[in-house]
Amino acid sequence: MKKYKLKINEHLYEVVIKNVTPRDIQVEVNGHDHVVEIQSIKNLSLPQFAAQPSAAAAQSRTTPTPRQPVARPGDGAITAPMPGQIKSIFVREGDRVAAGQKLLIMEAMKLENKINAKHEGIVKKILVRDGDTVNQGQELVIIE
Repeated sequence: MKKYKLKINEHLYEVVIKNVTPRDIQVEVNGHDHVVEIQSIKNLSLPQFAAQPSAAAAQSRTTPTPRQPVARPGDGAITAPMPGQIKSIFVREGDRVAAGQKLLIMEAMKLENKINAKHEGIVKKILVRDGDTVNQGQELVIIE
């Protein structure tokens, strides 16, 4: 049983992973039980901090774990933070966007998540459409 405290779009969630099978995941979110059906997992990439090293491995580590780079103008890709479905797109190719501006709404685990611009720029390419199912890490929008 793993317990996580997550902040998604300024909302706090306490998530407990109770059981994982090849077909579904039993979770508790803020005290309410849910069964999440796994339809497919493609290109799953876990954050580097997700793996817990053994005590011996942690003691022998001499270099720190690299951190994710901070987005800067020119980084370009806005990616899906988790698997889900695109519900609404609020920008068009060629639009100028500000840092933090809402680009789209994505539904994941029955929750709607705002996907915002990491930096200001111009929307170069929109890689998804309303209703598309996306995987964690999949590129959604390119901003230059």
